Amino acid sequence: MSASTRYRYMLRNFDYLNESKLRRTQTRLAIAAAIVIAAVALVPFVAISQTVTMIEPGFGPALVAVHQAESVGATPNEIASLVALLNKALELNEDALKLNGPGEAQNRIELISQVDQTLITVQGQATDLTALASHRSYTNKVLNYVWGIIAAVVGTVLFAFTVSFYRNYRIKRTFQMRITRK
Repeated sequence: MSASTRYRYMLRNFDYLNESKLRRTQTRLAIAAAIVIAAVALVPFVAISQTVTMIEPGFGPALVAVHQAESVGATPNEIASLVALLNKALELNEDALKLNGPGEAQNRIELISQVDQTLITVQGQATDLTALASHRSYTNKVLNYVWGIIAAVVGTVLFAFTVSFYRNYRIKRTFQMRITRK
């Protein structure tokens, strides 16, 4: 075997070895990426929800009302006051759950009535906020469409004037040309 043949053989084997190592590395990276993606995708399914037995039954409709107000476009400042009221109701509910003695029954009833009043207030404010935010969202949409129409009309008028001025300039230049015989 000559030196050039041996050199070509070595190069061919070197390329083959590099390709096989590259394939193995790519396979390992693909498996690692699949494992990471699967782990990230499964995280939301592992979340543990809060038990409903510990929360007063009136919290559900209040939370739904606050969520509806937020979904129709209420601002964070508006939602913050509702969240503060919900937190107050949760604290009162926790305090009521701590009172288990027979002499504390009256205090527990008072705290539960305060929780109910707070939740009714939250629901009322959330309903009002939902109507207000919905109206504001609708008004903003209408205004955006109107501004779009105005911008289109202004753009069309500007384009028409530009074309008109350009044509007038071309006509004027045409009549100013001197015709010479060759």
